[in-house]
Amino acid sequence: MAVVRFNHFNVSVSDMDRSLTFWTDGLGLRLTGRGIVEYDYLDRIVGLDDTRIEWAELELPGGGIIELFRYLNPAADSVDASVNRPGTTHFAIEVDDINEQFRQLQACGFVEERATITRIPFGD
Repeated sequence: MAVVRFNHFNVSVSDMDRSLTFWTDGLGLRLTGRGIVEYDYLDRIVGLDDTRIEWAELELPGGGIIELFRYLNPAADSVDASVNRPGTTHFAIEVDDINEQFRQLQACGFVEERATITRIPFGD
């Protein structure tokens, strides 16, 4: 038995349109699907009753999917996403031109004007 590939990564969001702007306009990912679902089997998977979920899927170059969920029911408050909080995670991608990507994210309003690129001296 072995893991054979990456399938998807799910992010719960509070604003689907703003999130899609980040992933599509900011990073250039392709939207492959979007809708609203109410499925009993999904309730069992996520461990919540009577879910109503707005969803979107974005294709990652090289394979895999970014899956966005906005829970319409049951709604919830945002969590404290401070990096030192257990359960907080990050997701890393590689781009072909970090400077241009940075400018694109700034143009879309996702990076403050005074922000700078930080180079990592070793590792991934």
